Amino acid sequence: MEEAQVDKRIRLQDLPAEVLHMVMGHLDLYHHKLLRETSEELKQISTAYILHHHKAYEVAHSEGTSEKEQSSAKRIMLQVLRTTISYFSDEDSESDVAISLLHFHSKEAVFYNEADHLGKFLAHFLFLNERTFNVFSAERLKLKRLHYTMAIFGLLRQFRNFRILGFGKTIWHWNVEVELSNTFIGVIGEAKASFNTVESQRRIYFISILAELLFHEKSNQNYGGQRGLEGTLYTYSIQPNSKAKRTPRMFIKFIVEGPQFLIDYLKDLISGDEDPHNSFDLPPGTDFAIRVETRCFKGPKFVYLGNLNFNVLRWSELVD
Repeated sequence: MEEAQVDKRIRLQDLPAEVLHMVMGHLDLYHHKLLRETSEELKQISTAYILHHHKAYEVAHSEGTSEKEQSSAKRIMLQVLRTTISYFSDEDSESDVAISLLHFHSKEAVFYNEADHLGKFLAHFLFLNERTFNVFSAERLKLKRLHYTMAIFGLLRQFRNFRILGFGKTIWHWNVEVELSNTFIGVIGEAKASFNTVESQRRIYFISILAELLFHEKSNQNYGGQRGLEGTLYTYSIQPNSKAKRTPRMFIKFIVEGPQFLIDYLKDLISGDEDPHNSFDLPPGTDFAIRVETRCFKGPKFVYLGNLNFNVLRWSELVD
């Protein structure tokens, strides 16, 4: 009886980590994505490599390494990016971050300015998050939308002119309204699409635009412009250096229906009384709904279609 031959083929994941990382360092975007689809183990190794590579990139552009204006802009952009994604702490989001960072560090990215680079990264990352919601259970969906809300709160609190106008409560819900002076986000034209598609796109681009405006404020730059995204034309501006008596203002109201312990947590977050990076466990079966309503005032002669209102999470989405 012939002795069975031993398969001596070496799998990629059996290579030493430093060798495998060298291989990954020579892959383009397309082939790196193919590698991630080969096996779950290689996907995890790839994610670890990408996150390590990006961390090294952040260190290279950290404060003190260079005084050049371009390096300063890059550093601020990376800080805003890091702050935004830090709230999405679940395992699923880590993979989405890795894929988005592959695009962030692609060859085409060298043609983007810092604000565009930041906005494109966040839009790509949040698109992946939105796309995968279709296969998530209600429990995982709730956790992701809570992280989304935390990210908005974290961005808002970094603006110089952020101000809490007040809290309110009725039999049905709790709400908080905040103001960003010298800031404006509006919709000029919106493509016809299904309700769910419009809601998803508004969630994605609200954070993406908000992060861009924070970048401009931290860079001490007045900015105003329009951007067409997915068939919708957004207009937004920020004027951190404005001395005018009549400046843009943005009012944002968060309306929350849910248990008291969750409301207390969100209230502490928006007030700055809770560290958002402390562990917070959302008990299974904790149902809630969150809606965002905005009112913006840009000037007496400016007309736009409407405010950027959307649902972070609807009750109807919690039906498995």
